[in-house]
Amino acid sequence: MMRSMWSGVAGLKTHQMEMDVIGNNIANVNTTSYKAQATGFQDILYQTVKSGTGAGDTVGSTNISQVGLGSKVGSIYTNIAAQGSAVTTDNVMDIMITGPSFFVISPDISGAEMNFSRDGSFAIDANGDLVTKSNGYYVLGTMGQGGITDGATVQKLHIINRVPVTNPDGTTRQADIMPGQATSQSYFKGNIDELDPSLEEGKGLSLEVYGSDGNKYTIKFALTDGADDANNTYSLNLTSVLNENGDSVLSPTDDVKIPLVYSKSDGKLISAGTYTLNLTGGASVVSGLSIDFTHTTNYAGTSSSHSSSMYGYRGNDKGLNQGYPNGELTNISFGTDGSIYGRYSNGQTIKKGQIAVAEFNNAMGLEKVGDNLYAASLNSGAAQIMDITKDGGYMNSGVLEGSNVDLAKEFTDMITTQRGFQANSKVITTSDEMLQILRGLKT
Repeated sequence: MMRSMWSGVAGLKTHQMEMDVIGNNIANVNTTSYKAQATGFQDILYQTVKSGTGAGDTVGSTNISQVGLGSKVGSIYTNIAAQGSAVTTDNVMDIMITGPSFFVISPDISGAEMNFSRDGSFAIDANGDLVTKSNGYYVLGTMGQGGITDGATVQKLHIINRVPVTNPDGTTRQADIMPGQATSQSYFKGNIDELDPSLEEGKGLSLEVYGSDGNKYTIKFALTDGADDANNTYSLNLTSVLNENGDSVLSPTDDVKIPLVYSKSDGKLISAGTYTLNLTGGASVVSGLSIDFTHTTNYAGTSSSHSSSMYGYRGNDKGLNQGYPNGELTNISFGTDGSIYGRYSNGQTIKKGQIAVAEFNNAMGLEKVGDNLYAASLNSGAAQIMDITKDGGYMNSGVLEGSNVDLAKEFTDMITTQRGFQANSKVITTSDEMLQILRGLKT
């Protein structure tokens, strides 16, 4: 008689455990990237009341007779493979993984301790590091222009490198500054009219470039007729190099005269097509600038005014190597492969790093440790660090993964669990009534 009572008690315990799991699922129905759990039951030991027998010459076989001792919780598994729905947040720092991968998270600045998460609610902390929004743990990946190789060593992602910057009013602030790049190529284009009267005293030409210090400079030239009787020779003389304030930084010892000689038959340039500026002193910031003259010609103009139409351009004739000034970080964006890009006020965009992901041989074996984090276990296998695109996965910015809790299923499970609990409690009360009857036989 006691067996049925203890079976009922075991049934109450298992159904109470299942109700705990259901309650936790429902409580986390709106938890970002939460993965629903489900309970699996197993029967317990059996007591053999009659052994089975084999067939004999004159009798048949008999089956074993056993009485069970109730049920127990066999497993509580996590439905980790089912993708949660996409929840749009329009926050660029919110990132959703599509695929079986996990973000690699570390509470340690060295990245020695690793946890894993599907929750892409990220932020940038005061030090400029990419961290989880809820607890400030570091998001791991690789820095620089390169990608993520299999098994790569990952580190915290330092996204914003703030340095002191002096404002025009003398105050200072912190900003992420991208150093400028000097203009390495330029070219002149147009026609030199041999009858242009301004060539006698020197026709003014200018060229705006960026120096190696990231500032803009204006290089001024005077185009003359070459100081000879030939009508196809000219000289481009450097007159000044002006900074952004209009002050000349040209050293008096820098005397640059570039000869330009054209064919008398077709007006095309026959002297050297390019010239490289090599300057000293304050003007050395624009040294190394290559100037291309192959796009210039020498024809007599048809207009009575006879004016040369020659102009200087920054960069080459394809618009490359123009250089750029110093820039301040204005925007952060994320690529579908987890690449992190910084856009600067000088129009340049650079890759600052890339978010790494991890995959496991058995992701269902991961251990939940709270805060939307998982830890590797013996059953999950070691984390395999990789680029998310390797298995066809990708990331979306401005989107978070919702929970994969199915409320319809949870409420249905709740009903069956409640009925199971009621039935097991009825077994206990019925067993108690039967014991009461037995006790009454004596009296």
